[in-house]
Amino acid sequence: MHLLTGAYALNALNDLERAAFERLARTDEDIRSEVRELSETAALLAYGVPEQTPPPELKSSVMAAIRNTRQLPAAQVATDAAPAASAARGHRAAKPRTITMRRSVLQGLAAAAAVVAIAAAGVTGWALGQSNGRSGQDGLEQQLAAAQAKQNQFLTILGSEDAKVATQRLGNGATVMVAASAAADKAAVMVANMPSLPADKVYELWFIADGKAIPAGLMGPTVAAGPSLQLLDGGLDGASHIGITVEPSGGSVQPTTDPILLQQL
Repeated sequence: MHLLTGAYALNALNDLERAAFERLARTDEDIRSEVRELSETAALLAYGVPEQTPPPELKSSVMAAIRNTRQLPAAQVATDAAPAASAARGHRAAKPRTITMRRSVLQGLAAAAAVVAIAAAGVTGWALGQSNGRSGQDGLEQQLAAAQAKQNQFLTILGSEDAKVATQRLGNGATVMVAASAAADKAAVMVANMPSLPADKVYELWFIADGKAIPAGLMGPTVAAGPSLQLLDGGLDGASHIGITVEPSGGSVQPTTDPILLQQL
């Protein structure tokens, strides 16, 4: 039952499962804490992006791209045989389904996070591409390819058996989700409602191990424009915490301010 926290947070349990889960949760603070964190993350993904009205030419442009893009032959299109196999196994499939439920929910959150991260840049980049001709289209394709690579790495983190996810609300009103996996040797953060900084300041990420802070990348100026997903530079290398500080433009080799976030891994 403790593997159903993600499904419970997304209201994806039937009445019997929900009642059984809630009976267990009343006696287990760890389960209640995990449900709260996953519920906050789900809310962040659902409501963290302002509604956008796509350009009126978007549909025709997408349809034209589909017509001009060579499609795979039908024989090469992958299909999912799992539903048929599951039906054939009948009642015996119930237990494996609950075991994989948590990973499926986390992967779904990861995919949604990646969509959040590219939503604002995607439409803006498309519009720029329309005005800049082929060079603009190339730029958009590069943006989308980079976003896809980022999504894949984020899915690798959350799909790992040892994936850890934590959500914090900061005193400045921002919400930060930290995801890390020692097996994948990667970590990522997703932030929303980060306050804008002066032009001479920047948010910097840190791996912290044995009391030493190791630079892990800068968060660009668009981080304050809306929800943003960023992978930390480098591997975990024994890090015990992830931190965020405000630093001079260009970043620092060591923190010069107290961290606004310090999340234990």
